[in-house]
Amino acid sequence: MSGKEIIGSVDFGINETSPPEYIQTESGQLVTPEFLALLQQTLSGKLAEPDHDDELDPQVRALAEELSVIHLPEWTSPVGRKLAEPTVTSIKQATRVAEYLIKRGVRVHPALEEIRWVPTPAGAPGAFDTGAHITPDDEGNWPTPDAEEFYDFDEISVKQVEGSAWYATHPRGIACEGKTKSEAYAAMVAELRRRIDDAEPPR
Repeated sequence: MSGKEIIGSVDFGINETSPPEYIQTESGQLVTPEFLALLQQTLSGKLAEPDHDDELDPQVRALAEELSVIHLPEWTSPVGRKLAEPTVTSIKQATRVAEYLIKRGVRVHPALEEIRWVPTPAGAPGAFDTGAHITPDDEGNWPTPDAEEFYDFDEISVKQVEGSAWYATHPRGIACEGKTKSEAYAAMVAELRRRIDDAEPPR
């Protein structure tokens, strides 16, 4: 024995189904219904109150919401090499951790904010939306994400699969199928254009 205590583990075999207490998200992650509900509450700005009856300090609530769902941007090394894709993570017992950090003197200072997460333009809201990260301009204003840049047509990739069907894919998690290469590409362009149009504010 190494002396280390195993708190809990879950092992899913290749041909095994997940236990009933887990559900599979659209992107394939296995999570508990409680965890998924927590993410949805945080994204909607309705973080559940703690069990105790005391009113939650606004600073604690704000920090807890930040910790409950953390959208991490693409991670790169100092020389620009990609180390990890954008992802979504969380901290368990976020409210308790937030209360402790506030007591330790941790505060969120908007004036020091260098990056901010926003949902995917015209994308379906979801707990695992990696969205996009924006930075302020020279005047300190936070710009609205450019949908055309987000859904860049130059990033479309088209490949033939299994000798017949053609598939167009986009790094934003979109895929379209066609009988020919041009048909698959055209379908992807139409889908990206639809999302760009949906993201534009009404005139």
